[in-house]
Amino acid sequence: MKDDRLRVPTDDAYLHSVGLAMICFARLEWNAVWCCEKITSGYLQTVGRKTAGQIAADLVTLASAHPNAAVVASLAGPAAEFKRLVVRRNDLMHANPATSPNGDQRLFRRSVEWTIADIDDLADEFVAAAGPLNHHLHHLL
Repeated sequence: MKDDRLRVPTDDAYLHSVGLAMICFARLEWNAVWCCEKITSGYLQTVGRKTAGQIAADLVTLASAHPNAAVVASLAGPAAEFKRLVVRRNDLMHANPATSPNGDQRLFRRSVEWTIADIDDLADEFVAAAGPLNHHLHHLL
């Protein structure tokens, strides 16, 4: 029914943190996608059925096979970092809802609570990793 989502117990600060982290990851992921497209024209048409993990694996492969050795050297690290962060994003997105010891509704992964500080730190990692990919996209590829 309309507005049933409002029955889910949450707090605005937590929702803001999770939502912002997801937007930060989406920007990172699309920088990776566009780098793949710049390396292999037509890649964009393949992403509809790919997971972030598959996109990360593609970027690692395409970066390592680039004909320009300077691009290989400079893109390998950012591609590997994107791949690492996909796992961390999955830890957040595939977390389970539960009640924290203080009674707040939170997400937990492997019995560890995702706090606002943890989520914000992860979002900062997403933004930091997007920068080098964006630089490659607009200046090196």
